[in-house]
Amino acid sequence: MKIALVSAFLDDGYQHNLDDEFVERVVCEEDHFYHRIAKSLNMRNHQVTVFYISEEKQIKKFKHKYGHEIIRVPAKKIPFIHEPLVYSPNLINLIEKDFDICHLVSGYYVMYKVPDMFDYVVKKLQNKMPIIARWAGGNHKWLLPIRKNIKKNRLKKCDKIICAGKKEISVLKDVFKISESRIEHVINPQDLQLFKKRTKLEACKKLGIDDGKNYFLYVGRLTINKGIENLLEIFKEIESIYPEFKLVFIGDGPLKNKIEEFKNMNKLNEKIILEGRLSHNKIAYYYNASSILFHIGTSGGLPNVIIEGVASKIPIIASKNNANIDFINEELGTGIIINPNDNVELKKSIKKILDNPEKYTQKIPEIIKESSFEKFGERLEKIFEECLNEKITRS
Repeated sequence: MKIALVSAFLDDGYQHNLDDEFVERVVCEEDHFYHRIAKSLNMRNHQVTVFYISEEKQIKKFKHKYGHEIIRVPAKKIPFIHEPLVYSPNLINLIEKDFDICHLVSGYYVMYKVPDMFDYVVKKLQNKMPIIARWAGGNHKWLLPIRKNIKKNRLKKCDKIICAGKKEISVLKDVFKISESRIEHVINPQDLQLFKKRTKLEACKKLGIDDGKNYFLYVGRLTINKGIENLLEIFKEIESIYPEFKLVFIGDGPLKNKIEEFKNMNKLNEKIILEGRLSHNKIAYYYNASSILFHIGTSGGLPNVIIEGVASKIPIIASKNNANIDFINEELGTGIIINPNDNVELKKSIKKILDNPEKYTQKIPEIIKESSFEKFGERLEKIFEECLNEKITRS
């Protein structure tokens, strides 16, 4: 099969234009889940291309380090009240001409007041090829009534919708009236040979960091709505109580300068570490070296860091968003769920885990054990084949 994996975000939310240098230096080298999906399907001998829409004017092909093709496609943006209208005839033409399947892999729940790229792609490609969407959460209550109807209509035009969490499935069924037969419960592929439990000593030695110190860890884009401001404020409050701890940020983004200013202003230069973008080969060891992983933002969906952290058996403090609650809870012994922007809960949860860390490194859910590249690729292949066969039958 020729499979198009499509990001519905303009410049994929990097807050940086996808110019040639950035794509080659960052996008082609990162281990983002789009590319892990591509790798899983390539292992099943399918031809996979990852599409990014961009304000860059030139269509250009790149090669990812995993070996698959990336195509950057120009998109048009029309200013419109609160949010721009974004569309790309070039994207539609490329997919319609050369591909068997369109899989919208991004968290497409983007625009709340105007039709978004997900709506546009589905409208243009429906009945021309199978369309598989990925439901990545989001607060449906933010949608204006007319937007909710448009979203509902477009979701119903998809052949399959992939979800990572039980709550997300309930929203699709109860709010958008999507048939259960069109919903698949699948989490993104993980390298379970890399993300696993190791001793702190082994991990610190591999990273070249002091095993006599302890580490709090954040992994992800340094953007708003990720709980970074809350984490900084609480760390400032408790660093005198836990003087042996450092706070490590892995990732890049527009809040980087704000974090630098914060640590300078509060004389925490030796305590707050900005590691920048790192490969999975290094991130895996940071999970093992650290005492708590934080994912406390308001954004929805199931982040890969949650799955990676659980597989690595690091205690996690996560916000009560969509699929997080299926994987992080005290019953499983994987961590603690808190309300977003609740500093009191955050502070209490840190103390609770540090007082009894063994309680929060217990179980790995079975669905994570089944998320290897091989098993994920096989599962997605079956979904795609089913959609293609149904299309042939209908025609």
